[in-house]
Amino acid sequence: MITFFRSFFNSKIGVVVSLIFLALIAVAFAASDVTGGASFGGVGNESVAQIGGEEIGTGEFSTTVTNAFQQFRQRNPQLDMASFDAQGGIDGVLEEMIGSYASAEFAASIGLGASKRLVDSEIAGIQAFKGADGRFDETLFRNALAQQGLTEARVREDIRRSLLGDQLLLPATFGAKLSRQMALPYAGLILEGREGQIAFAPSAAFAPKTAPSNDQLQKFYAANAARYRIPERRILRFATFTTDRFRDQVKVSDAEIAALYKKRSAEFAATEKRDVEQLIVPTEAAAKAIAAKINGGASMAAAAKEAGLAPIDLGLQSKQELTKNASAAVANAVFAAAAGKVAAPARSPLGWHVVRVDSVSAIAGRSIDQVRNLLENEIAQEKLRQTVADFTANLEDRIADGASLADIAKDEKLELQVSPEMLANGQAPGRPDFAPTGAYQAMLPVAFGLEEDGQRPVASVRQRVAADWALAQGLASARKLADGIAKSSRTPAALEKAVAGASVRLPNIEQIRTNRQTIMQQQGRVPPPVALLFSMAEGTTKVLEGPNRTGWFIVHLSKINRGDASKVPELMAATQQQLGQVMADEYGRQLVAALKVEANVKRNPEAIKRVKDQLTGRNREN
Repeated sequence: MITFFRSFFNSKIGVVVSLIFLALIAVAFAASDVTGGASFGGVGNESVAQIGGEEIGTGEFSTTVTNAFQQFRQRNPQLDMASFDAQGGIDGVLEEMIGSYASAEFAASIGLGASKRLVDSEIAGIQAFKGADGRFDETLFRNALAQQGLTEARVREDIRRSLLGDQLLLPATFGAKLSRQMALPYAGLILEGREGQIAFAPSAAFAPKTAPSNDQLQKFYAANAARYRIPERRILRFATFTTDRFRDQVKVSDAEIAALYKKRSAEFAATEKRDVEQLIVPTEAAAKAIAAKINGGASMAAAAKEAGLAPIDLGLQSKQELTKNASAAVANAVFAAAAGKVAAPARSPLGWHVVRVDSVSAIAGRSIDQVRNLLENEIAQEKLRQTVADFTANLEDRIADGASLADIAKDEKLELQVSPEMLANGQAPGRPDFAPTGAYQAMLPVAFGLEEDGQRPVASVRQRVAADWALAQGLASARKLADGIAKSSRTPAALEKAVAGASVRLPNIEQIRTNRQTIMQQQGRVPPPVALLFSMAEGTTKVLEGPNRTGWFIVHLSKINRGDASKVPELMAATQQQLGQVMADEYGRQLVAALKVEANVKRNPEAIKRVKDQLTGRNREN
C-alpha cells in the first residue's frame, strides 16, 4: 500500500485508467483545511461516508480524487474528469478510501499498531524527501507537501492507516500459490496456436454513387456530431484571492474558547504515557519464560529471536490506548511496571503479552491559558473556512445570475487573469515556455469538464461528412453480405466458395497462422480480426465490423493447435508465480470487502453526488 505514496512523488507518469484501484490508491492523500489561497468553487465539509467511528469528509474525498485523477492524466492527457467519473474512477477512489479506513479500524481493534517511529521511518525512506547527501531533508518534505496541497498530519495519518492495513493484508495474501496441475492449462494457452482465414466485405462496394441531399447530410451530421469536434483547446479566465483578505472578519470570543476547552478537557488533562515494546506468544508459560530471560539481562530482541519471533515497538502508549488495543489486563500490568522493566505477562484476545517499558513520560495537564492560542487558532481557522465557503458560494450565485467574471473581479478588487490556449493536460501549443503551475492544476480538471460547443460548421467539413455518409449507407448492405457468407462458411473451402460467388468482387482471403506468444509480444497492436481468432471455437465463423465504417471482416477459425506447457518448465514456473499473485490480490480484495461489511459502512449519496458535480463541472451546466 505504501508504494503509491512513494510513487506519487517519484513517478513522472501515471498508470492506465482502470477500475481496479486496489494497488493504486491505497493511501488517501487529502487536505481539507484552508491553506494560503483559494479559487472560485469548492465543496463543504460534510461526510461522504462513515466507517465505524471514522468519517471521510467531502474535502478529503475531493482532494484524493483530484490527486488520483492527475496521476491518470499524466498518461492520458485527453482524459477529463467527467470521463474519469463515467468509467467508475471517482467511485473506485471512494471504495479504496473506505477499504483503507475499514482495514485500519479492524487492525487497531485486534491490537495491531503503527508507532510514530515507524511512520517517521516510512517518511524518511521516501526518495523524494532526501537531499543530495541521501538523508531526509525537512525542506524538501515541506515543499513536496505544499505542492500537492497536503498537510503533514493528514499524510502521517494516511501512512499509519496504510501500515495497519498492510499488517492485515500481507499475512492474508503472502505465499499464495497455484498448484502445477491448476496452472498447466493456463500455461498451455500461451503456447496455443490458431489457424484461420479472414475475408472482407467493404462498405465502399455498396456505397451510393450519388451525393447526399442537404437534408440527408444535415441529419447524418447531427447524429454523428462527436466525429467532427475540433481538437479541444480552452482559454481560462479566472481570478484568485487569498484567505488573508478575510482574516480581519474573523473574531474569536472568550466564551467560544472556554466551550472548546471544556469539550476537549480529556485531551488537556494530566496523563502518563509509556514507551513500550511488546511480544505476543500463545501460552502463559512461554510468556513467563521470555520475561524471565529479559529480566535476567537478555535484550528484548535476543529473547524474541530465540523464540523465532520479533518484538514490535509500539512507541508511546497511554493506558486508555493499551486497553483499547490489547486488554485491560495488559494495560494494568504495563502501568504497574517501572521504567526499564518487563511487565507481568498478561492476556488479550491475541494471546499473552510480554511488554518491556523503555521509559515513562508524565505529561502535565494544560490550563486554558496554556492552550488559549491553540484553541483560538483552531476556532479562527474553522471560521475562516466557513467565511471563504460563503464568499465563493456568493460568487457562484452571482455568476449563475448572469454577472460577468470581469465585473465580479472589479467589484471585489481581484486581478483577472487570462491563460493561453491550453490542452487538457495543461500544455499550451502556442506557448512552449508556459507551465501550468499553481492554480492551473486545480482548475484544469473542472475547466475541461465543462461542456463547450467545439463543433465545426457542416460547410467546412462537407466532403468528409458526405464520404462518411456514403460509407454508412454501404455498411448496412456489406453487413448483409458478410452475414450470408458467414452463415454458409463452416470450412475454409466453403468460405472460399462463398467469397468467389459474392454479388460484388471482394478482396482475396487472407490466411492466418499465429500463436498467443506472438500476439502478446505485439503489445496491443494486434489487428482486431486476428485477436478475434483467439476467442472463437474451432470450426466457427464470426463477423466483425471494420474501423470507421469501412466494412465487415468475416473470420473463420479452422484449427486450434494445443500447447503442451509441461515440457517448458520455465513457462510453468512463471505461470504459477503470476497466477499466485492474482490469487493473492483476490484474497486481499475479499478480505477488504469483508472488513467493509464488518465496519458497517454508511455512504452519503447526496454528498458524493455534490462532490462529483463539483469536480466534473456538472453543477455549472445550468
